[in-house]
Amino acid sequence: MKLTLQQLEAHLWGAANILRGKTAGQDYKNYILSLMFYKRLCDQWECEADDAIAEQERLQGKPFSETQKAVFRKRGEHRFQIPDGSRWGDVKAASTNLGEVLTKAMRAVANANDELRGVFTVDWNQPAPDGSGKPLIPNEVVHALIQHFDEHDLSNKSVPPDVLGRAYEYLIKQFADDAGAKAGEFFTPPEVVDTLVRILEPRPGDTVYDPTAGSGGMLVHAADFLRERGQHATSARYFAQESEWGNAAIGKINSVLHGLEAEIKAGASTITDPQFLEDGRVKRFSLVLANFPFSDEFWWLKPEQQTDDKKKKDKLKKEIFGKEGFKDPFGRFGRGTGFHAPPASYGDYAFILHILASLTEEGRAGIVCPQGVLFRGQPEVEEETGELDEDGNPKLKRRKADDEHLIRKALLESRLIDAVISLPLNVFYGAGVPACLLILRKQRLAERRDQVLLIYAARHYRELAAQNELRPQDVMRILVHYHAYGDAAKVAGLVAEHAGRIRRQIDASEDEETGRIEAEYQPQAEKLAAVAAELVEARKNEVAAGTKQEMAKVARAVARIEKQREKLAAKLAERDERIAEAHRRAEDDRKDVAGVGDELVALYADPDELIKHARVVGLDEIQENDFNLNIPRYVDTFEAKDALKALHESEEAMRKAETELGVLLQQFGYTHKGQC
Repeated sequence: MKLTLQQLEAHLWGAANILRGKTAGQDYKNYILSLMFYKRLCDQWECEADDAIAEQERLQGKPFSETQKAVFRKRGEHRFQIPDGSRWGDVKAASTNLGEVLTKAMRAVANANDELRGVFTVDWNQPAPDGSGKPLIPNEVVHALIQHFDEHDLSNKSVPPDVLGRAYEYLIKQFADDAGAKAGEFFTPPEVVDTLVRILEPRPGDTVYDPTAGSGGMLVHAADFLRERGQHATSARYFAQESEWGNAAIGKINSVLHGLEAEIKAGASTITDPQFLEDGRVKRFSLVLANFPFSDEFWWLKPEQQTDDKKKKDKLKKEIFGKEGFKDPFGRFGRGTGFHAPPASYGDYAFILHILASLTEEGRAGIVCPQGVLFRGQPEVEEETGELDEDGNPKLKRRKADDEHLIRKALLESRLIDAVISLPLNVFYGAGVPACLLILRKQRLAERRDQVLLIYAARHYRELAAQNELRPQDVMRILVHYHAYGDAAKVAGLVAEHAGRIRRQIDASEDEETGRIEAEYQPQAEKLAAVAAELVEARKNEVAAGTKQEMAKVARAVARIEKQREKLAAKLAERDERIAEAHRRAEDDRKDVAGVGDELVALYADPDELIKHARVVGLDEIQENDFNLNIPRYVDTFEAKDALKALHESEEAMRKAETELGVLLQQFGYTHKGQC
């Protein structure tokens, strides 16, 4: 039986619920995701064998014996090899030491397939931290998970690859919601990734690279864009590095499920130990997408060198930066290059310059950055010392420009920054600082070379309980501004192009969301149907009851069933309200798309209004502003309603303070006397 996307999502999240809270602080997402992938590999291996045997039986005109089938299974062609003793049935047949059996099976599969090395990083037999010798995850919990996953076949026969890939992404998103702030280590909101991908537009022949890959979402979205344009995902090649082994494993699984065959290297820092090298320099790619760790103060240290001990850190800093300054062994920045080394306390430009060094001569990059990279660092200035010279004039001293200022200046003067987009607050997990998208292009159109597009996209978003998110129409605003690049003649066509796609996206999301809610409440719906049937039978018994004792017994049964029915009906009423809310939200978004389209066309007909949202700025003006790219310097971000709200709040606070002060004065015997 084919599983729907929503049924599969509910099934997978059900497995997560079995394990939640039972890993003593270990990251339980890696256990669930790796177990799901192992089950998929095993089921697909069996499916491939069954299909091959069926084809041979058809060609030979007779069925195989069980012995022949067993021989054929061993020698048959498979996408991935599953060694004897390591298949799902072998694990399922075990009754004791399940954690040990499962771990051995997973590792045997990884060792039998070069592409899967590093995928199964979890140890199901890990000892509990109390020293008891018992496993961290009890045998009965592992057994419950195996039984749960055994309920559904995960091969192509039951779950097409695209459905499994989407369900896997859904699961990663659920884990991200569950993890809160820590989710920023492995997950970038899909709306942000989609924005970057649609700005840079992957094409066949691209080499796509993510230097801080997390769960691999950037690569998957790039492949999805190619598919959307009628190209094969494998018409591009995919590369990534991720320092954390568990996250890299999730990314590898993600790439395999989406058919990318990505090369993902793990366990080392992209800055201190880049893994993609050619002739001692970093390998170059045509398209880079990245969301690096913001403001990493340890960027210049290998993981084993990192310390919070200030004396040790200062000593290391003195050794590494030295009197002559930092020298990067890979030639990305510092001595001997065209860029200053970033300051030790902020690693943002280390990642940006690594990305730049990783671009081919026609390469382009989309990078999620903290907005501090736009304005941190002061230019060279003359300052008064507080002393006077012989003529009585103030003495001056020259203060050198800060490294981040000099890096930003060099990037701008090299005409590498194509656009900057400020994002709403709180759209990233665990990142409270304002963020932006930085677009770099090595080869830019001649008419754009002396310009930078600045987009203020911080006004428009949907506010959720834990964080904010970009709606499809908010992404549309950004894309129209970017692809128009100040040209009003392009806007109407861009609006039509994106509005149609986004309406289809909203429709698909609405169907998925309502289907997901239906699947979530399916057990209650089935139970309600059974209870309703039980109630009918109980009513019949009520009519047939002869004695008072029988009538009382039946009445109690009816009351019990009625109570059950009421509880279940309340749950389904909750379901119906959630579905209605999903429909309302989707309808609001559809209406908003039309409104945003009209608004964009009107904006480009009114320069005074457009400047509040986007502006193409010349390098001469940026130079006049000391190469400071803080967007409010160039775009009118002032919000009158916000100012009025702040004024109202301050007046309220002042009145409250006056009242409290009056009460305190009265308590101390002071009374207010009016003036004559």
